[in-house]
Amino acid sequence: MEIVHKKIYKCGYCAATVEASDFRHYVWLKEIAEQCEQFVLGIPDVTIIKKLKGENTTYDPIVVKEYWSNIKWIDDVVILSENELSYQKAYDMIRYDVCFYGSEYGTRFQSDIAFMKAHGIKFIPILPNKLKMIEGVNALELSTKYYRISKKIILFGTGVYFEHFMKKYGGKCKPAYAIDNSKEKWGTKKEGIYIKNTSVLLQENVEDVFIIICSKNYTEMLAQLQQMGNYDYRLLLYTNEIALLEDFSLCRSIEEDTEETIKKIQKINYKMLEEFDKICRLHDVQYFLNYGSLLGAVRHKGFIPWDNDIDTIMTRDNYDKLSQFQDEFDKRYYWLPSDLFGNKKYYDCVPRLGYKAAYICLDEEACRFYMNNNNRIHLDMFLIDKTYDNFWGKLQRFELAVIYGLMNAYRHESFFFDYDNKMKLANAILKPIGKYISLTWLRNRADKVARRFNKDTNAPYFFISNDVLRKLNMLFPKEIFESTVDMKFGEINAKVACGYDAMCRIIFGEYMNLPPKEERVPHLGRLLITSDLYVFQEPDNF
Repeated sequence: MEIVHKKIYKCGYCAATVEASDFRHYVWLKEIAEQCEQFVLGIPDVTIIKKLKGENTTYDPIVVKEYWSNIKWIDDVVILSENELSYQKAYDMIRYDVCFYGSEYGTRFQSDIAFMKAHGIKFIPILPNKLKMIEGVNALELSTKYYRISKKIILFGTGVYFEHFMKKYGGKCKPAYAIDNSKEKWGTKKEGIYIKNTSVLLQENVEDVFIIICSKNYTEMLAQLQQMGNYDYRLLLYTNEIALLEDFSLCRSIEEDTEETIKKIQKINYKMLEEFDKICRLHDVQYFLNYGSLLGAVRHKGFIPWDNDIDTIMTRDNYDKLSQFQDEFDKRYYWLPSDLFGNKKYYDCVPRLGYKAAYICLDEEACRFYMNNNNRIHLDMFLIDKTYDNFWGKLQRFELAVIYGLMNAYRHESFFFDYDNKMKLANAILKPIGKYISLTWLRNRADKVARRFNKDTNAPYFFISNDVLRKLNMLFPKEIFESTVDMKFGEINAKVACGYDAMCRIIFGEYMNLPPKEERVPHLGRLLITSDLYVFQEPDNF
């Protein structure tokens, strides 16, 4: 005998990223649909799916609609555009009296609760009772991807769920810090993250933070959070098929804000490059565009749309020559040599041109450590020196790697957060030794080692000697840099190496192919950028 479920509601609604012929969706959808006299399923259009999962994703909403429309307990299937994803917009189309949600999506969720209450609508969670490992794109990854650009990520709770977050998301999204109610944890670290009293949130602007509640029993923690202020938040418990669309709806506006911020930063970068190019030409200093700026010039005739800094490269002799004219740069900019912090602090070995009147909010502890010189909008100057692809050349580059490892003893600890296991092991060995060696001596030694073959006319290669360790063994035939070629970068005629094609292939491989959409993120992916608050303002003094 067929079991007849009692119909509690007149019209139910749920929006989800379901697929045709997938039994996983069938089970939970049937359970909620059979509570309703009528049940309407919302599915995303192809534009949404391609933005979520990539342009090459195969998805036909018509096929999905036809499949689910033939299920007897589903009365209608609607294909949703980006503007129809919010529950309040959906209510204008479908006068439902019950709506099923898949996550608690922060301040917008609280707004939707008020809306549902005002309209007499039941708002019912479809949440798992334990953590689930989700493959592919997921809702929390989507929200942290965007919020880490505009807000501080703070974890509430430091138990098993904290460990899950750090394992799954920590490599791409470093939290600013964690908070916990356990006094014995305050002032300690876990997985490199400071743990603080929950009361520190009262010192934060609610608009500038994003809280991840790391607990299965989150109800009391959420109530505590809401007593302190109207903070945006997420849980680690969610039904991904539903939550993806909930967060996608929110992230659209964040993405627009991020794009606007990047455009502002790029406008500053254009002016910096224009000034840099002018001074270099005036004094016959040879430079070339490098990395993303080179790729932008070749492939986009300007900035890569999601890039937000300028990279240049030159020989060490040309840098020495340019440094003599550092006072000639426009007063909006200032010269940041790699030894700016003297014998006590080490940032890296890349000299820069900084923009005085704007900054990007970074890790606050690091900003204090570097006296707000690490968080400006910069033009980077990478240096190339001669080398060999033999034992002596490898020894030269190995010596540099060891010296840079020793110099880490003077570096702020936030830089070691995303080291891989090999780097962590090397750092654990070299960093304690470096404390006993003068930073000035290490810098001078690095300079001497880098210049070792510069007067050797037979040395066949250049390498970027002041970059991160993994790039020290990237070798460029010296013919690449024999001369410069003018190339359009926006409205500027910038200089690139005559062998720019070979240079791009060494750095990027098949460089004319665009990366997957999920990789098209700002170069400074973990920085906190808020266009209204931080860009075009002079930094506060800590």
